Amino acid sequence: MVFLRRLKFYAFGFGLGLMVVYAIFGNRSCTTPNELKMKELVFQYMELSDKAKCKLKYLKKNEFLMKVELRHFQVNYDVSNIHKDPCGEYYVEPKPEHAKDYNYKLIMLDCDTITRVNDISITTTNSCNCQ
Repeated sequence: MVFLRRLKFYAFGFGLGLMVVYAIFGNRSCTTPNELKMKELVFQYMELSDKAKCKLKYLKKNEFLMKVELRHFQVNYDVSNIHKDPCGEYYVEPKPEHAKDYNYKLIMLDCDTITRVNDISITTTNSCNCQ
């Protein structure tokens, strides 16, 4: 009976310790600020300009497909102007390992709960006549 009592104390202490550790470290993850910003930009309501819609049509893509492909993109903070008023401007390009798969880059504006895509820069030699 002494062993069973010790086992109960051990189980109670172990369970209590698990709850404390979960309370302290529970929702942490290993995501970079760049990945968090991309998730925020993708999951917000997306508004495309007429020029961006024309270029998407030229690329034979739609808004949904572009949102799916954006998981392979990253924000280039060197050329972005994140403190621009009234909306931060983010220059989004493919990650280096996916650069050969995607032939476009985006300029996205983060306006509170809306992501505006003003322009899509096509990197292939074929020219798009969207104005």
